[in-house]
Amino acid sequence: MPIAPHQNPRHPSLDDFLWTKQQWLAEGVGSTKYGSIKVCAIFGIVGKYDQYEAKKAFGFLAHRGIDESKTIQSAHTFLGVHRLAITDRHRPMVQPIEENGTFFLMNGEIYNYQTLAQELGVACQNDTEAAFHAYKKWGDAFVEHLRGMFAIAIIEKESVKLFRDPFGKKPLYYAYDKERVIFASELKAILSLKPLRFDRAIIPQYLSYQSPIAPHTFDKEIRQAEAGSMVCFDMKNATFQTKYYYLPLETLVILHDEKTAIQTVKQKLLESVALRMPAELECGALLSGGLDSSLIAAMASRHQKIYTFSIGYEGYGQYDERPYAASVAEYIGSMHHEISFGKEDFLQSIDEVIQILDEPLGDPAMLPLYHLMKTIQKEGIKVVLTGDGSDELFLGYKTYKEYLDLEQAKALKYKNWLRNYFKSHYSDNKEWEWYKRIFEESTLFRSTAEVFTDLQQNRLLRMNVRDNDSLKVLAKYQEEFEKSGRTSPADWYSFLDLKIQLGEVYLRKLDRMSMAHSIEARSPFLDKEVVRAVFSCDPQLRLRQMPKSWIKEIAKEYIPASIIERKKKGFSYPFMEWLQETGELQCIERVQEKKGLFHEEKLQFLLKQGKQGMFKQHLFSLYMLCRWIEKNL
Repeated sequence: MPIAPHQNPRHPSLDDFLWTKQQWLAEGVGSTKYGSIKVCAIFGIVGKYDQYEAKKAFGFLAHRGIDESKTIQSAHTFLGVHRLAITDRHRPMVQPIEENGTFFLMNGEIYNYQTLAQELGVACQNDTEAAFHAYKKWGDAFVEHLRGMFAIAIIEKESVKLFRDPFGKKPLYYAYDKERVIFASELKAILSLKPLRFDRAIIPQYLSYQSPIAPHTFDKEIRQAEAGSMVCFDMKNATFQTKYYYLPLETLVILHDEKTAIQTVKQKLLESVALRMPAELECGALLSGGLDSSLIAAMASRHQKIYTFSIGYEGYGQYDERPYAASVAEYIGSMHHEISFGKEDFLQSIDEVIQILDEPLGDPAMLPLYHLMKTIQKEGIKVVLTGDGSDELFLGYKTYKEYLDLEQAKALKYKNWLRNYFKSHYSDNKEWEWYKRIFEESTLFRSTAEVFTDLQQNRLLRMNVRDNDSLKVLAKYQEEFEKSGRTSPADWYSFLDLKIQLGEVYLRKLDRMSMAHSIEARSPFLDKEVVRAVFSCDPQLRLRQMPKSWIKEIAKEYIPASIIERKKKGFSYPFMEWLQETGELQCIERVQEKKGLFHEEKLQFLLKQGKQGMFKQHLFSLYMLCRWIEKNL
């Protein structure tokens, strides 16, 4: 159950969504007074610890905050923070906060902290102090008042509380036993204190969704705090419980007019971009030349002159979108940088990313993103804006339309014959799997992140993976969806992709690749108020606007029509060609020889198909898994 709100419940109205001029000024939007002291890694041990080992573990997180570090130590507590100075750079770090036996640590950024301070009637120099005062007033419900991205740890008396932001932008891991609780912003800090206990059962979960799904990790003893949750440890009784404070589907549907819906989304997005503009530093933006990143960059450029960055691939024109990005950059007047990413950059990035990742991640886009962030760091930019979240919220992927069309087949009165036919005529094609699910009345959409189906895994892995096993990890999301009373596919697609595609894959990728270079990535579409506005819209309106006609309408004021109307081009680059040309895929066969994880015949089938340009995503996920196994096992 969500943590009880501090106010009396009431039905929201349109006025709840729209800021007044006075509110904009209160937030400090666009003014130099807006600021915070940014901390980018938190670490703690509560209970038994060795001082030398604790300091070493804390040091593994130093790349996340290169400007300043601070620890507090006692007989039974070791707490530490690493700071990346975004604003208030000349003020000393205030964390960890200690007051009357309560310790407060926060990694992240609270964008509405000045409004919080005003509401609380306190003077706060930064967002950490405001969040701490909010906790003192509202207790655990304080987190519902925060608008931003964060991972927070609170230690008091005999309890440890961990909070993670609504969408999982900031990571937070923990391990516990009868002697201690350990928490950290990345897995590697905890793994430096204990041996890896490999959980082979997570392999199917990873192959299904490109990543372990919180609270699971590849270590049997380490968990990840879930997005929008609080994990509370009772140190005296060595127990813990998880509570969920953010349930987006509980938002009431109050917007039934398209014009009003567009206006509401536009204003919330403008607010979100404004709140994320750094006051004391130059701002960057990732610019692909697509609709979403172009709109965010254009909105940001209305506040200050920004730097934009795009990446392309020499000799592979079919993948290169730099000309579109350059067109947008010229239109909005940004200081534009084009970066080239070739085979040698690719190989170097793989080796460096393998060292950075604590767990395998199946998204090939992380490698050019890593290279791009490296270049941005050299330019001295510490904050970049991204367009993440728009496709998921506004149904921009073409597969959504395909799924929606297939959903209609559920109404077929006589489908037993079709169900039996598909069961007896197996195919590796994804369309076969989709039809099978429809005719057997199983859940069709299992997130855009899905790669391997259960039956594909059963044929590949030397493990018993049953059909529909992948639904087990989605059960909690299906339950939440059913409890909400919502039934529209639009709501299910967006909600599940917020949890899986974004929360477990894209945001994990964005955090690790950016923080590896001490860069803070901010995603205005993934603002609590923007998401609230979307889920307040009649789902039939959302289906009719597919794909992203509302965003296109908003964008007319900001970017060229040629960018708005051009056909969406999914992100891709020649990663499979490079893996094959360099012999990198032999890693899979080396692991197979040592570990025997796969059925040889099926493995060779996939490798052969890969040479013909098939199953690229499947093979990349396998490759990253095997590289991780070679490094860690």
